[in-house]
Amino acid sequence: MLVKHCMTQNPIIVSSLENIKNTYHLLMKHCIKQVPVVNNGRLIGIVTDRDLRRALMHYLKNPNLTINEVISPNPVTISEDSRLEEAARIIRKRRFNALPVVNSQRDLVGIITVTDILDGLLNFIEIRNKLSMQIGYRVRHSKKNRENT
Repeated sequence: MLVKHCMTQNPIIVSSLENIKNTYHLLMKHCIKQVPVVNNGRLIGIVTDRDLRRALMHYLKNPNLTINEVISPNPVTISEDSRLEEAARIIRKRRFNALPVVNSQRDLVGIITVTDILDGLLNFIEIRNKLSMQIGYRVRHSKKNRENT
């Protein structure tokens, strides 16, 4: 299974010039934990709810604080054509909650989260179970036909 089959397409994004309070509210509104940061159509970083919670204390002193000041620049990304297992390994090893997904031109095309990976795994298990049941039926049915001849 490929990343592009499980990722969230067209993720919510913010500019590095966005106010941190607005971005925090955006994450809360959409129940997400991270958001890619894009300037001029190019992925330049990622910001997490943890980054924003830490920054909110500084925001009280400086209400003009922007994402640019709390961004994690040059984020680890994954290709949309990568296998889902690779995304899972990177997320587990690096202890991330998500990876920005890029195409061959390095354009942001999605984001893959732990939840997306689990959904992909559950889908795979369901398909495998259905196939196992079909194969089991065929084997039993075929065995009966041989016994009757």
